[in-house]
Amino acid sequence: MTSRPILYLDYDGVLHPADVRVTRDAPQQPQVYIQGRPTSHPLFEHTQLLESLLEPFPTLRIILATSWVREFGFDYALERLTPSLKARVVGSTWRQGMAFEPPARYYCIQIDAEDRGVERWLALDDDLYCWPDKQLHRVVAPTDRVLGLAEPGIAEELKAKLSVLCV
Repeated sequence: MTSRPILYLDYDGVLHPADVRVTRDAPQQPQVYIQGRPTSHPLFEHTQLLESLLEPFPTLRIILATSWVREFGFDYALERLTPSLKARVVGSTWRQGMAFEPPARYYCIQIDAEDRGVERWLALDDDLYCWPDKQLHRVVAPTDRVLGLAEPGIAEELKAKLSVLCV
């Protein structure tokens, strides 16, 4: 059982716009799409914001709850983060050799938390599919699929919930 607080972190729709795709010609070069078209919009544009929000909570650790781990591998997904965020990462919800991935991120997080004995956790994720109403207090969910963490009010909500989680 871990006593450290955990943040389950999604990338798409949180650290950059939600629509990220790769092409056959560049399978390891994800690109942001907006309104169905490729853009030059930067990936991971909100990592500095996340870094500053987490700074007051030095005991907080991160578990990657993003499809980037499944699609590109843990090391590739980890390397996209800033050094201070990378230093907080202790794993991911996706593990090599998993027979299946649960149909909703909530279930991935729930299974991971149970496996690791994590009791104090919060998710930062734009996907609320299958989140039980009684568990919504455990998630900060941007609804603007382009702004993500920069959506008005989201950073403040995350900071408030982390203040309670990291007591």
